[in-house]
Amino acid sequence: MGLLNDVFSTINKVAQSDAAKEIISSINNGSAKDILNSINGGGGIDIAAGLKSALKVGIETAAANLGKKDGFLADAAVRIGIPEEALTIFNAVQSISQNQAINSILNTSGVSIPTSETVVTLLNRAAEDAAPKSVDIFADAITGMSMGDAKNILFGADNAATTYLKENTFGQLQNAFIPSITSSLSSVQIANTTPNQAWATFATYNNKLVEVMDSSSIKSALELARMTGFLKDEYFELLRGIKPVTSDLSNYITDKALTGLFTKVSEKEYDIRHNAGARVNDVLKSVFGQLDKR
Repeated sequence: MGLLNDVFSTINKVAQSDAAKEIISSINNGSAKDILNSINGGGGIDIAAGLKSALKVGIETAAANLGKKDGFLADAAVRIGIPEEALTIFNAVQSISQNQAINSILNTSGVSIPTSETVVTLLNRAAEDAAPKSVDIFADAITGMSMGDAKNILFGADNAATTYLKENTFGQLQNAFIPSITSSLSSVQIANTTPNQAWATFATYNNKLVEVMDSSSIKSALELARMTGFLKDEYFELLRGIKPVTSDLSNYITDKALTGLFTKVSEKEYDIRHNAGARVNDVLKSVFGQLDKR
């Protein structure tokens, strides 16, 4: 009994101590939550909500701005160009397509390869058309993502939230966004030509050239075009190593469009982190206000 009496006596003394009374008082007046939040580093749930809100604002802003005419085309940071594997050969093929002799050999007389400027404009118009459709796809990805490391993201790099989202959802977003891009590639038009039609004309001609480049008649026609100055020397050399290109642009444009969207989301995240005026709701003000105190 002596041991039990000592234990109960100790418990009673602890309960009557100033520290215990302060804890009980904080629970009664509602400040315990503040204490717990300070212990866990500022409230992970609120931080996660703030980061998701920031990404939502960034996505909506990016989609709205990139969805305008010239949103992609006029912005060097996100402008979509001709695929790298076709870039060096495009102008050479475009030049050859204007040569009647070579067209005749290829049985494609009358075919006109669009200029590189037209193709680039069409590709960017497709991305601009699809951009607003990305908002709901991004929103689903944000809602479903884990933010267990929210504090590290908040106090991380200026684009930490955007990077986290990209690393964890890019494949999912790519698969979900392809239908929107595919639709835009088939519907956007310049002079009654869609991006798919313009690119297919080039790809078909290019790939036909690949098939017949060993033909003596083609070699003679190319040499004649070169000798008469119709075909530049640099183009002549390029055509000797011509390679096939894909006629399907959906994956390429989807990848470029999403990369452009992430670029703009990252810029908005930076703005929210460093500019209090960009924090357009109470959650953003509360969570990102912590950065101002560092």
